Amino acid sequence: MNYQPEVWKNDLRENGFVIVRDVLDSATLKTLREKLEEITINPVGVQAELIGKLFFEREHVRNNPQWYEGILTPEDCGDSIRQIDDLPLFDTEFADLICFKPLLDVLEVLFESSEFSFNMMVSRPKAARVGNGISNGSFHRDTPFEDLTEAKTIAVILALDDLSGENGGTEFVRGSHKIPGEEAAKQIWRDVERDKLPLEEIVIARCPAGSGIFFDTKTLHAAGHNRSDFARRTIQLEWVGKDSLPISGVRHAYQGVKPRSKDAAFAKQIKMTFPHLFSNQ
Repeated sequence: MNYQPEVWKNDLRENGFVIVRDVLDSATLKTLREKLEEITINPVGVQAELIGKLFFEREHVRNNPQWYEGILTPEDCGDSIRQIDDLPLFDTEFADLICFKPLLDVLEVLFESSEFSFNMMVSRPKAARVGNGISNGSFHRDTPFEDLTEAKTIAVILALDDLSGENGGTEFVRGSHKIPGEEAAKQIWRDVERDKLPLEEIVIARCPAGSGIFFDTKTLHAAGHNRSDFARRTIQLEWVGKDSLPISGVRHAYQGVKPRSKDAAFAKQIKMTFPHLFSNQ
């Protein structure tokens, strides 16, 4: 990864998103692909206590016939997984991403602080031909879905495959993050029609496997359908800035750990949570 802190900060400030290539080295990329494939190829083999964290495309299509009638049936989707919640619980290789140095290097620059914390991690495998976008590919902000005291959140998409418009790559509206957090949290931003947006500011995030897309969750974005012949696998992580705290009863695996914190209590916590990563210290 080419360390470019000023470029990253400027891109986030002006556009609301940053694309960083080679966040994942080739060995890590290979391992993550293999571990994710173990889940997607044989979902019935997942531990019983984790089955409830798998969501399937067939269920999504069945629940939203208005979007897929004449295009896709639940039967077409087979056992294709739509989303895996609390991904760190499925394998230590996923959990270790919380302490992955290149990822944290970028986040520390973007938050301009070491006191950011982990919030959640999911995967969206986007199976070939039957992988579907969110709300039929509509634009939205993530902030109305967040249960936090402040909108100081950066989402990360780790690309395990090349991302493009052809396989449902994420689109962003440049500069759309430049609004107050209170406005961005309004429910009207859960679903926004494309024709109401400045079309000249919509860009598709095109990047090779191993890249990371970091974006302010106030940024309007859309994830399209994957109708290509190849899967478009990604891992999504959400991180929150200092003093942005959860306000709901829902908690995610490892939520709240601060891998770069200078506070002694948080430093002790991360070492006790991931002892195998700090055994030489």
